[in-house]
Formats: sequence, C-alpha cells, structure tokens
Amino acid sequence: MSTSREHTENLKLAQLSFERIDQTIRGIDMEAEQSLVAAAAATPGERLQRVLKIYRGIKPLLTALSVLPLIPATWRAAITLFVQTIEALAASVPDGVAIEFKAGKDLRSGQEQE
Repeated sequence: MSTSREHTENLKLAQLSFERIDQTIRGIDMEAEQSLVAAAAATPGERLQRVLKIYRGIKPLLTALSVLPLIPATWRAAITLFVQTIEALAASVPDGVAIEFKAGKDLRSGQEQE
C-alpha cells in the first residue's frame, strides 16, 4: 500500500468516529422501517426511497469498514464498490421524488386496453 493511499484511508477512518456512526444508525427509525417492510402495497419507487433512506443511515459504518485494515482487502474493495454503486443510484434519484415504475407486462397490458 502506498503512503498516500494509507494516509487517505487513515484520514477517512479518523473522520468516521464511533459517535458519528452511532448517531447516523440511531437516526434510522427501525420500528417505522420494519412496519414499512411488512407493507405489501409499496410501489417499487417507494421501496427504492426506503433503501436509500436506510443506506444513508448506514453509509458511515460501511465507509469505516471499507478502510479498516482488519478486514481483508478484497472485502474492503467489495464494500467500496457497493457504496459507490448505491451512491450512483442515489445521485440519480432526488430526495423526496417518488419514482413511478411500470413493469414491461404492465406497459403491454396498457397498450392492449387502448
């Protein structure tokens, strides 16, 4: 590992204190989220919003894990890839915007009804 990469990882880890991680995880309303998981009527857009909301709460934990030297490098790389993928997804979905999703079969059935 290069010195600059090691320095960057140590800096990231220092910024992710236990208090910060604990604060973001405690910010997730676990009971409300569990009741929403049980709700079968949620649309795909609502489910995506829920995933992103929970992700925002656990992102500091995932980031800390991605630089923790005790975790194997391949695992850290996988965590980093996951975080980057969810970040790209989150960037494409503005906060508070409900996404309307129609499956291909729904689009076909709508055309047949016209």
